[in-house]
Order: sequence, then C-alpha cells, then structure tokens
Amino acid sequence: MALSAVVVTGLTGCGESEDGKPGFLTRVYNDFIGGEQEEARQPMPPLQVSVMKLRRQNVPVYATWFGQLRGTEQADIRPEVSGRIVEQVYIDGSPCEKDDVLFRIDDVTYQAAVNMAMANLEAARATVLQAEAADAQAQQDLDRNAALVRNGSVSEKVFQDAELAKRRTGAALAAANAQVRQAEAALDNARINLNRCTIRAPFAGYASAATVSVGDHVSPGAVVLTHMSAITPIRVDFVVTGKHVLDIVTQTGFRDGQDMDAPFTEFDVILEDGTLYPHRGVVRTMDSQVNTSTGTVNFIGTIPNDELRLRSGASVQIRAKVAEIENALLVPRASLLSSMNHRFIYVVGPDNQPYGIDVIVGQEIEVEVPTADGGTGMMPMVAVTARPITNEAGETLDMAAILKNIGYDNPLDAPVIVEGGQMAQIYANANLGMKRAGMTAGFAQIAPNPATYSYTEPRTTTPSVTAKSE
Repeated sequence: MALSAVVVTGLTGCGESEDGKPGFLTRVYNDFIGGEQEEARQPMPPLQVSVMKLRRQNVPVYATWFGQLRGTEQADIRPEVSGRIVEQVYIDGSPCEKDDVLFRIDDVTYQAAVNMAMANLEAARATVLQAEAADAQAQQDLDRNAALVRNGSVSEKVFQDAELAKRRTGAALAAANAQVRQAEAALDNARINLNRCTIRAPFAGYASAATVSVGDHVSPGAVVLTHMSAITPIRVDFVVTGKHVLDIVTQTGFRDGQDMDAPFTEFDVILEDGTLYPHRGVVRTMDSQVNTSTGTVNFIGTIPNDELRLRSGASVQIRAKVAEIENALLVPRASLLSSMNHRFIYVVGPDNQPYGIDVIVGQEIEVEVPTADGGTGMMPMVAVTARPITNEAGETLDMAAILKNIGYDNPLDAPVIVEGGQMAQIYANANLGMKRAGMTAGFAQIAPNPATYSYTEPRTTTPSVTAKSE
C-alpha cells in the first residue's frame, strides 16, 4: 500500500466518455484485467519502452532579468551655431572615428567675423604702439625735469606737470593693452564659431541616420542632427528583482576599491529571438543601495560586440548563475508527464511494473549524452525532487525513500521511462485498480529496451533560406 501512494490514481476522461460509453482506461481494465463479465481475461501485453537511469550532478541555478542596450558613450549631436547645412559628410549608420567630420554649416558669415576680429586686433596693437611711444616720451620728460628741478633750473610745477603727463600715458598704454586682449578674445570667439561650422564626432562610434538635409537652416539646440553611440563594446542596463536582491547586495563587495566581488560577475545574453548570444557580458558596476520604491538593484554591464550584432536601444534578457544545487537528481525533459496540474515521471520497478512519482520540477540544464547516430549531443534535462508524501506510519517520504520502497536502494539504479510514458501511465493505473481489487497476480508488465535511451537532437524540417549551400 505504501507504493500505491506514489502511483497516479487516474487519467482525466479515461473512466467514461461523453456519450456514456466506457472510457479508454475502463475498456482496458475490462478487456485485460476483469470487469462485469465473469470469463477469464487475457493479460495485457508487455509494454516496450525506452529508459534512462537517473543522473546526479551539481546543477547551476540561473535567474533571468530584462535589460536595455545602450552605447558605452552616446550623445545627441546638435548644432552650436546658426546657419544652413551645406554638406553631410558621413554615411547614415556608418562608423566614425573621433573628430571625423559629420556635417558642415555655411561658414561665410563666420569667416567674415574672423577677418573683422583680426583687423580689430591689428588696430588695437597699433594703438598699443602709439601708447608705448607716448609713454616713453613722457618718461624721458619726467627724468629730464627731475634733474633740472634739483639744480633749480626749472620750477617744481614743471616737474609736477611732467609727472602727471607720465601717469596719463601709462594709463593710456594700459587701456591700449586691454583693448588688445579684448580683440584677441573676440578673435578666439570668432574662430570658435567658425570651427563650430564643422560638426565632428565627439568619440569613436556609430552615427545614426541624419534628421536634417542639405539646405536646412539650423539653430543652436533646436534640433538633433544625428545620434552617436559607441557600441564596441556595448553597454547593458538591467535591474535585479525579487528574492535575489538581498543575496546579491549582502554578498557583493569590492577588492582594492575597484574589482567587484559579487555573486555573479559574468552573465549570458539572450536575444529577442530567443537565441543565446555567443559572447558573455561582464558586470561593471551596481548601485550602492536598493531602490526603496521597487526593491530592486540597478546593474551596468558591458558586452563584446565586435560583430556589431547588438545595437543601442534593443531589449535583451540577462541570465546569470546565482546559486548551485548540489547532487541534484536529473531526468530527461521528455520523460515528464502532466496530469491534473502535477508533473510525473515513471520508473520501471525490479518487478517490471511501472510506478509513477509525483515530482517538483526545478532548473533545466543541457547534459552531454550519446546520440542515436553514435555521436554526442546536448540533451535537455531537469532537476526533480519528489513531492513529499506520507506513508501509513506518518513518515514523510522523499525521492530516495520512495525509490527504496519501489525496490532501489540506490536512486541512480532506477530506470526512468523516456519513450512510452503515456502508455506506462495507463498500465500503472490498471495495476493500481487490480491491487485495489485485491488481486495478487496478472499485473501489467514493462519490457524496457535493453539499450539505454539514445537522444536524437531536433532538426529543422524546413530548409533555411539563409543557409549556405555546400
């Protein structure tokens, strides 16, 4: 009776059909085991199945979050001077090096402003020369009158007038020098505006399609000419949510003030079409605190992008290993059956009868196994644990205890049915019905294939239009 607890008790719709006639399971039971008729029934034929023994290994636990790609550097390119666009130098979407020319604005008026500023500077410098000459002459007059006033040749007033004249020429020279500096600043400003007529790439990256055409008039800050983004490598922003936040925050530290010591430092990238990106990303930084509104932590990472498969603005999924389950039991994904919102595996007991085990499905991984063509392939397998059940003694049975009751002291000796599970489920129900009826013989038997189940990798049946011909 302990074993009956681990066997599925029935299949939906198998007892009675909608028209009131016996369902499939009822017909099987009546035909092969017993029923309303009294004559002897023929035994159910042995069921041919393919099996694979349970596997045990450490299984990584992954978490997945949504991420947004952006450039490691990105900028809206705007004009800094007014004027008419006379040339678009770059090609839309093309790579640009730092300081490459993107656009040119009509610079005629700005060149004229430079020429005028240069002329004003020359005039200011000429004024300085005149002021320097006047100041030198005033200094000579002051020195001569100083000597004459000492021997009484000139009056004190003449000396004071010479002294006053020197102060005036000195002030005029200082003003002339100030005008030179103003003229130099005006020339610098005019040259800056002239240079701004040539719009250059602020960093190495990719320039998007232009939003203006040759002939358009633009003004500073009024329009974005194009957008530039550095995407080799490309940056990804993602938010860690849920139960992983506390573990990540408490386990994360920094060594030497720079290197991050976190539960995960690398991550996989899953593209929008569901494919796995061939290069792994690296975590660069994370927020120092948890967002009090959302309970999340912001992460920033970078992803190699030399092939330019990734572009700024795209959405991706970030998958990272956050834990590891030690000594997990694995079964092929194909061995799982569903019934009444439960998942089951079926094992062949030492008595060659099928036994169903209600399992909780955990992490899925790919395991290298032999294939039907003699090679090896990566087969999807899942970690399973038995849904706890209680025996008549009130003991809670785990997977090892359930398999021991079936007859396997070592769980790894238990053969799991991979192909033929649906019929094995029917056989198990039939056997359960017989046991409940008090029968001790004639149970439905399983005939496992002598060879271990061989995995066949799925293949596309529709030829790819992009595949290269041999």
